[in-house]
Amino acid sequence: MRLLLLLLMPLALIWASLIKAPLFDVDAHQGFIKSTALQEGVSGFVVRHFNDTHSAIIAKAVVIDVDAQKKEATIAFSAYDGLRQNALPKGEWYPKDGDEVQLAFAYNRALLIAPSREIYYQVTSHGKAIEWVSSDLFAAMLSERGHPTPLQEDMQDFCDASTVGLLYIYSRQTLFTLDCQSFQVLQTTPLPHEVSAPHMPFFSRIEKIREAWWGEGSTPMKAYEPYYFHLIERQNRNNTNFLKWRKSVSASRKEF
Repeated sequence: MRLLLLLLMPLALIWASLIKAPLFDVDAHQGFIKSTALQEGVSGFVVRHFNDTHSAIIAKAVVIDVDAQKKEATIAFSAYDGLRQNALPKGEWYPKDGDEVQLAFAYNRALLIAPSREIYYQVTSHGKAIEWVSSDLFAAMLSERGHPTPLQEDMQDFCDASTVGLLYIYSRQTLFTLDCQSFQVLQTTPLPHEVSAPHMPFFSRIEKIREAWWGEGSTPMKAYEPYYFHLIERQNRNNTNFLKWRKSVSASRKEF
């Protein structure tokens, strides 16, 4: 388990606090910041400082490319609704040069999706630098929504509501570390373990998740492994870390 401990620590320690940098060369869809400590998939916000005491989040931000030679990261923008309040007016602001990007928000807090009690406690007990948010809370939210099969949107909404930055999913004998909002793979950690009868839809102490009458996610999960791997694969077909993992898995199979 020493290998697991060493691999879990970097994300929590390197990004223990927000990474802040001003935007430049901004257009309608993206801009750039100077940084040497980022990778694709790290998400956060664009913040507009109106004066010394007033500021607001005006857009979501996610790193889509890093140029190591120029020491620059390309930041893509999208609408931010994490603090949506329909009773209040919404400003029509768009990112511009000089706005501040804040990345790796709440990377010290994480949610773990694991198929068994043993794997759950194995991971959380070795990730001491991380504040683990109980999977029981996520299961309770799913029960309120009537989703015994959790959707990607459920995970992202939970992360928003619980101030969680990282999502860990165990699948294919690997612990995948994802940015909860971009759903991009940031790290892969080998963790060989056979699970004969996985908890559905994941390990928690909630015995039953209520089912809604209809809609996506309202039917019980049929199989743990293919469902979560498909969620990861669907959002990471061009992700560098995921492609490296896939290549390493293919290479190891050829050796035997």
